[in-house]
Amino acid sequence: MKEIFTVGEFSALFQVDVQTLRYYDSIGLLVPAYRDSITGYRHYRFDQVYQLASIRYLRRLGYTLKQIRDYLDSRDLEHTMDYLRKQSEALRERWEELNRIDTVIQRKLRFVEDQVAAIDVKRIIRKTFPERYYIHIGSEEALYGSESFYFYPTVVFYQSQSKRFGAYLHDVSPEEKTVRENFSAPLSIIPGGDFLCGYHQGPYELMQSTFDRIRAESGGLVLDDYQIDFNIIDQFVERDSSKYITEVQIPILSDMR
Repeated sequence: MKEIFTVGEFSALFQVDVQTLRYYDSIGLLVPAYRDSITGYRHYRFDQVYQLASIRYLRRLGYTLKQIRDYLDSRDLEHTMDYLRKQSEALRERWEELNRIDTVIQRKLRFVEDQVAAIDVKRIIRKTFPERYYIHIGSEEALYGSESFYFYPTVVFYQSQSKRFGAYLHDVSPEEKTVRENFSAPLSIIPGGDFLCGYHQGPYELMQSTFDRIRAESGGLVLDDYQIDFNIIDQFVERDSSKYITEVQIPILSDMR
């Protein structure tokens, strides 16, 4: 194995862009072992790969070049051990955060998959639900600024000319550790009971016609004056609004039949 490499050879051997090596040299992060006084060509020793490996590793962990230089300049046993302990703690915290996010994503996937499998856009049916939980978001203006909108199915409460939004906690109990850690505010509840349910397909601007259709087929049921919509296929997963699917649920107050 050669002991001395040109910048091109060092770049090819260790798969680092030449421009990156030149930049590291310019800021004093990885200075070539020597430079030809006539040609100005940079030359690296083989053992400088260890410093390069440290730089690449720290970059992967998200450290800035200044932080990397400070670390390399202050290396000793005590400092390195302390650094590794802190890095391990930061990685564990990041892993836990990613695991929480993955749990939420998996729930949303299950919700969409389960709901899509059961869709019958022409069917109107009575369903019974237990208490269900959601995160209150508020107005439509607040919806798109909330991270909950992207991670959880959207639930919309329509009453008269007003509507308010929430993030539906599909298949979640309020005792779950993930939910309690992510949301400090109390969870909101959709009371359990019987609901007359149907589907709306298409843009949200046409929802009222679906509300009217479902209510027209209620028979002897006395329905509440509001309806709850659960977005199944929405703008988060589909760009064509004609393909949006929403389940409409209207609380049943009594049965006069």
